[in-house]
Amino acid sequence: RFFVQARHFQLPCAVTGMKRALALMWSSEQSIRDEVLKAFVDVFIAKPGTDGSELLPDHDIAKNLLVLSGKSSVSELASVEEAVIRLVKEDRIPAEVFLILWSIASKGSGEARAAALQLLSMGAGADRTIVDSKSRIK
Repeated sequence: RFFVQARHFQLPCAVTGMKRALALMWSSEQSIRDEVLKAFVDVFIAKPGTDGSELLPDHDIAKNLLVLSGKSSVSELASVEEAVIRLVKEDRIPAEVFLILWSIASKGSGEARAAALQLLSMGAGADRTIVDSKSRIK
């Protein structure tokens, strides 16, 4: 909860701390995993102060996820992937976010492109249609 509040006040420690807290996604206690996922939504996906009920604009969600995955270690990426998979299964990440990530993956370069491809792969772990569309095959 601290990192959620820190993010609302735009403190630089919020993202760093949240990345470390994501390791708790692997806890054996369901209540801990649920709380970490809720904090993930509050920090990266939802509008501040809405308790996860109102989402940020799709471009902002994509940007937040790109920044998060682009600056994460391999172990942090595994936790981010678990969070993304759960959120896609719960239909809490708008499909438009993945369309934006597709655009970045196809037109971007360097780290942004790599991060977009990673996030698309993560989302596809829960919903294959994210990468299965014939319209994207060229």
